[in-house]
Amino acid sequence: MQLSRFVLIYRDVSENEHILYSVLTDRYAGIDGATLETIEQWQSGIPPQGQQEIALADLLTESGFLVAARTEDEAALRQHLERAAEGMPDTMYVTLMPTLMCNLACNYCFQKESPAFNRMSSAVESGTVQWILERAAAANCGRLCVHYFGGEPLTRKDFVLRTARTFSETMALRGGIFDWEITTNGLHLDLPFVSELKQYGDGIIKITLDGDRETHDQARVFRDGRGSFDEIFANLLEVAGHVRLRVGGNFYAGQEDSYERLMEKLDRAGLLSQLEAIRFKPVIDAVRSTKVSCTGCVGTKETTDTLIQINRSVQKRASSMPSLLEAKLPTGPCELHWKNSYTIDPDGGVFKCPAVAGRPDLAIANVCSESPDKPAPLLLYRPWEQCGDCAFLPVCMGGCLGGQYLATGRLDQVFCKKPEFEANFREQITNRYRRELGDRTWDVVAAEA
Repeated sequence: MQLSRFVLIYRDVSENEHILYSVLTDRYAGIDGATLETIEQWQSGIPPQGQQEIALADLLTESGFLVAARTEDEAALRQHLERAAEGMPDTMYVTLMPTLMCNLACNYCFQKESPAFNRMSSAVESGTVQWILERAAAANCGRLCVHYFGGEPLTRKDFVLRTARTFSETMALRGGIFDWEITTNGLHLDLPFVSELKQYGDGIIKITLDGDRETHDQARVFRDGRGSFDEIFANLLEVAGHVRLRVGGNFYAGQEDSYERLMEKLDRAGLLSQLEAIRFKPVIDAVRSTKVSCTGCVGTKETTDTLIQINRSVQKRASSMPSLLEAKLPTGPCELHWKNSYTIDPDGGVFKCPAVAGRPDLAIANVCSESPDKPAPLLLYRPWEQCGDCAFLPVCMGGCLGGQYLATGRLDQVFCKKPEFEANFREQITNRYRRELGDRTWDVVAAEA
């Protein structure tokens, strides 16, 4: 009788209150000090004593917190990863890159010194549309979701509208659904484009703002050095209320005050109520450097502290906006590990990870070729097997393997974010526990999140 290796203990959440949290099942249990002491005795080899302890052990076992042997954990992990490989239920998810060209030269972008100028040709576009629709049919997916990405996808509005119309009409004829997502810097975003695109299906637009004007305009600049914040913010205001919107941003350690000022500006402009999600994340250095360690953990402590402060800034304004109330925690690995997820670059290369699109040696196929798919190079070495008993393995699987490759050129290394996970999960789970359970009286409470 032992705690699952995927269970974390958050001690002293309040007086005589502790939390057991299972990363594998996204469940938690509130327990008192006596219960925690009893569990620790079982861990040391002393079996449950008496009817009350046996009932407690049965409850914790049924909820997945206790296992009889390590083999149960291994079997549960395999089942979890099999479910995770399905990705979005009944959905083909495609990240489609009509161009790698961008109208900005962000200072952390790997293309800032050698910008790409390629764009998808009409021949490759035709092959891409056919390839996507054939894959969706072969996988018997009733839903096709296309994420338009780049470069800057809205430099190819014609492509977005043309392909969206084809996908929408074809999926409708099959009795299926087409919807779309766009990640954009927002410079070419306008209401007429949004209105036309919405004819073809429901969609979400994510706009990037890297902090307040001062911070954003140091990072996200035009090639002549001008800042872009004011233009982007004006376009965000124009489309707000007409389309589902998300705001994202990329921060460096120590920039929490800038994001606090951004939240204030969004609030004053009445935009927070128009957003369905806000998610800020650390910049991943995509420039190969010998200074990057094998785990990618350099500077993680400072970055994690900044992330927590930024999330708190979001949450304190979210009492009337449930969708913003909680920074979402991952419940499974990214789309690299999904069976029906692909990225297609402007040359028709097919990849399993958008981070490495545009690198033909990492492609698994090409839409203009009839050759069978090759194994995904990022998965060949199974680097997550280095992670041992890490409790976060079910949601991480070695982290951003594409980002690690860009930084080091290595396919056999993980991008470890364990310190960030440890701090962020504790922050979010303890907050969730307090909100959902409040002052309820309990000996053991198991709640599925």
